[in-house]
Amino acid sequence: MRNGQLTTNQIEQMTEIHQRQFKGETLTSICKDLGIDRKTFYRRRQLPQWQEFEKELNDKLLENSYHEIMNTVVLKAKQGSHPHAKLYLEATGRLKSSRELREEEEKRRTSGGTSPLDISELRRMVEEDKKLRLIK
Repeated sequence: MRNGQLTTNQIEQMTEIHQRQFKGETLTSICKDLGIDRKTFYRRRQLPQWQEFEKELNDKLLENSYHEIMNTVVLKAKQGSHPHAKLYLEATGRLKSSRELREEEEKRRTSGGTSPLDISELRRMVEEDKKLRLIK
């Protein structure tokens, strides 16, 4: 590392370690394969440059996995999982506070509408989101 910059070799090592750990390999076996002492890895990992680079790798991983994760959340929500339905609504910005729900319920009650938690409405929103994600 020169002048606070990661070397090309360090970047390649960090990327490989990150990818292999994500696939489930142990750090011990990865470091052994790469000829890096685990203590050296942990020491490097504490450096701000490495932490920033690892954050970038995690962001890319999350970005690449977003659709797969959301498909799983949608599937579980459609199967009736309340936590997954809540997570889906939070992720899409559709989760309303208790106060908002009470206010909407009161408005519906006085106008003769249906419950805001109607399962068919949730299914419609899930399908709509699914179509939007396929378009992107």
